[in-house]
Amino acid sequence: MKKISIAISSFGNIGKAILKTHLEHIAKFGAGNDIKLVGIIRRNASGNNKNVPVPVVSDVKMLAKRPDVILCAGPSGYVKQDVKKFLELGFCTVDCFDSHQKIYKYRQEIGKIAGKSRAVSILATGWDPGFDSIQRALLAQLSPMGTTFTTFGPGRSMGHTTEVKDISGVKDAVSLTLPGSKPGTQRRRVYVVADKPQRKRIEQDIKKHPYFVNDPTEVKFVPCIAKFDTNKHQGHLINCGNNVKAEVKLAGVNPIMTANMMYSAARAAFRAKANGNFGCWTVVECPPLDFIQGGTVKDRLQKIKY
Repeated sequence: MKKISIAISSFGNIGKAILKTHLEHIAKFGAGNDIKLVGIIRRNASGNNKNVPVPVVSDVKMLAKRPDVILCAGPSGYVKQDVKKFLELGFCTVDCFDSHQKIYKYRQEIGKIAGKSRAVSILATGWDPGFDSIQRALLAQLSPMGTTFTTFGPGRSMGHTTEVKDISGVKDAVSLTLPGSKPGTQRRRVYVVADKPQRKRIEQDIKKHPYFVNDPTEVKFVPCIAKFDTNKHQGHLINCGNNVKAEVKLAGVNPIMTANMMYSAARAAFRAKANGNFGCWTVVECPPLDFIQGGTVKDRLQKIKY
């Protein structure tokens, strides 16, 4: 079985979580693991790379081995430029873009580049969008007369937290997602460290931001976010149809859940390219077995106890 070579682009929370996922796979499967990490690409390649067991470079062309798939782990606001760059060089990509409303437009735009380069891009591969998107598609099959509601929280939203930290004057912040008063709704509580003269303007900037404008949002200014911060998150999907009631609950460490999905999606991207299915795809468009470790369809069917 050919090993799939991957590289990690961006080495923040998600990038570090992907490395952790890979090391855990190596510890469990050893030489039988089907993925090989060939390097990490980060703008500050000379930064803190303690305990990183692979080369760290500032340009993918500096890697000794060409990766089959690059896992683009940057925030949604910046990841598209990385994906475009790598696709234009002929690399397959996986990302965790999380702005639901923009996914289809993103898919169309990136799909043209991927098709022209004969490459594959799998986007929005986190736990939501991503894993939960798959569950919603399955529930639509099982209960077509029902309606699926997704309620998030309590937990830390990495995407919302990143957007707040990018606001001018914010020294530190964490955005928590809390369940709303009805199924399928949520509210936001944002803890921010900022100087007093900046606070009113920062609160307004947060509440009118596209990531927050549709949800009830409470902004609290604090001297330190430490006691409010968490790396955990959760979600609850429920579908009530005429003859069916189904629920899916998910809880865990937010960056690790996203990293695990991205790591698995590297297999799907590699297999899609091998089959000539060039373009940009969401996870619900990819065969579920393509995400699973195993050299043959039989191996993968046995792994999931089909």
